[in-house]
Amino acid sequence: MSPVPLDWGLAVGISTADFAARAFTCNPGSLKKIRRFIRETISTWGLTVLADDLTAAVNELTTNAVQHALVAPEGARGRAWLGMARTGNTVVCVVADPSPTPPSRHHPVCLADAGRGLAVVDALADQWGYATSASGGKTVWVRIAAPS
Repeated sequence: MSPVPLDWGLAVGISTADFAARAFTCNPGSLKKIRRFIRETISTWGLTVLADDLTAAVNELTTNAVQHALVAPEGARGRAWLGMARTGNTVVCVVADPSPTPPSRHHPVCLADAGRGLAVVDALADQWGYATSASGGKTVWVRIAAPS
């Protein structure tokens, strides 16, 4: 077995200045704090041009996590994570939650209040996807680059 570097981010070219993470729950103020965290992080990185698109896309992913993964039918509450990594003028945001259920698009009826989240993500992102995790949950990611 090969040794694991002390800082995996440095091993893949991401310094701690290029990475930020925050936990969130289904508590009412949690998503508001996540949106503020995204905007503050993007501003610190000098990529405010991405603030609106990243905030909107990640808001959809975190809202999906809250609605579909963090509240079980029996009322149990969990925690999910948002991770953000910057490489140059590109930001990748990852939302990790405890549910193994993959994200799925819905085809909402005209004027419906919900069901368009992944269509919004698809419209704003350069790429997005998901993967199951070893812990039994999933990660959903979105990649958005600043215009050149």
